[in-house]
Amino acid sequence: MTHDDSHEPEIAVTGNRWMGKGTGSVWTLLKEVFSKATNEIQIATYSITESSAGFFDLLDDALARRTRVTMIINRFLSQPESVQERLLELAEKYSNLVLRDFNPEDRREDLHAKLIVIDHSIALVGSANLTWKGMVMNHELMVKLSGKSANAIGELLDRLAKSCTPIPAAGKPD
Repeated sequence: MTHDDSHEPEIAVTGNRWMGKGTGSVWTLLKEVFSKATNEIQIATYSITESSAGFFDLLDDALARRTRVTMIINRFLSQPESVQERLLELAEKYSNLVLRDFNPEDRREDLHAKLIVIDHSIALVGSANLTWKGMVMNHELMVKLSGKSANAIGELLDRLAKSCTPIPAAGKPD
């Protein structure tokens, strides 16, 4: 695990009014950090769609490399049915995919964070949902952090994951 805080935060964006102005794209940053994962990827997401600009391909590639992936999903059963099915299929195919449902009894609570942590050493923090609009059309911003800050975010996600309900893969006990 790298704890080098000397790296400046990196900013990435989506949206045609921000793109092409010398700032990298959220999608390019996602591909870069997913390819660097060696041990673990943690994801906290509010919303996912099937057309999330290739996210499921990135996820499948990471899982095929035997990278452990923990996804904390806001109100799993409120996500589109095609997304639920796709995630459950991946969980059945890959034992290294752990799905957790953030579904508190108080309906006023949501997991609205959009976080991706790679090996507790790189964290992506931003506004983009894992949707086509979030990855392409909306004007979204993501910041890449490393070192102690990324590790602290990873530890928060570890703690949150423990408090969330496991989502068992089809045919597998939880």
